[in-house]
Amino acid sequence: MSQIFVEINGRRYRFPELDFNAVCDLQDAGIDPLNPKSIARKPIYAGRSILAWVMNDEPEVAGNEIQQHILNGGNLTDLFECFTKAMEESGFIKSLTEKAEGEFPDHKRKQRTRKQEETE
Repeated sequence: MSQIFVEINGRRYRFPELDFNAVCDLQDAGIDPLNPKSIARKPIYAGRSILAWVMNDEPEVAGNEIQQHILNGGNLTDLFECFTKAMEESGFIKSLTEKAEGEFPDHKRKQRTRKQEETE
C-alpha cells in the first residue's frame, strides 16, 4: 500500500494498513468498511471513527480535531477520499471482494433456477 496522508488542522496523519484487525477495530467503532451504507448513514460519526483509527486515539480526541477543522473552514472530504483510497489499496479488502464476486454469480444462478422451477 502506498502511504496515504490526510491533513487535519495543519497536522498530517498517515493512514495505517486496512487489514483484518483494522476492519474489526472499525466495526467495533460502529462503521463497517465492507458496507459503504454504514458510512453513508452516519457520515459525521464515521468520520470521527475513521480519524480516531488513523490517529490511534480516542473518538473524543478525533471529534475535537474534526470540530476544530470544520470551525476553521475545513470539511471531511479529504478524510473520506483518503479512506476510500486506503480501501482500494487494501490487500485484505481486495481479497474479500474478489472472493465475494466469485461466489455471487453462482448464488444468482441458483436463485434464477429456483424461480424458474416455481414458474414451471
